Amino acid sequence: MANKAPRERWRYIAFTIEEGGPFARHDFLDSFLKATKGAPVHDAFRITVFEGDFGIIKVRHMVKDDAIRALSSLESVKGTPCKILTLKTSGTIKTLKDKYKSRISDKGPEYG
Repeated sequence: MANKAPRERWRYIAFTIEEGGPFARHDFLDSFLKATKGAPVHDAFRITVFEGDFGIIKVRHMVKDDAIRALSSLESVKGTPCKILTLKTSGTIKTLKDKYKSRISDKGPEYG
């Protein structure tokens, strides 16, 4: 029997913007992309949920720690100083959506 190729494993990181927010999704994305340029996480994430001052990003399991460091080190979004705190990391998005459902709106597939 042939060996199966290993499946890519993902981690989901919930975070909150404690100071400076709320921000538009595209403003946060632009700032995060600039902050991660040249880092392993730069092309290895997706913003799965973003609510202005709360979000969940999806990253490959091998760059989880890099993503957490990048989130924690982000000091401004569109020139506005901010402070980001990571809340919880999970192997499934369902766990985080259940835990933080009061912070997530029902706006359709963009948020799911």
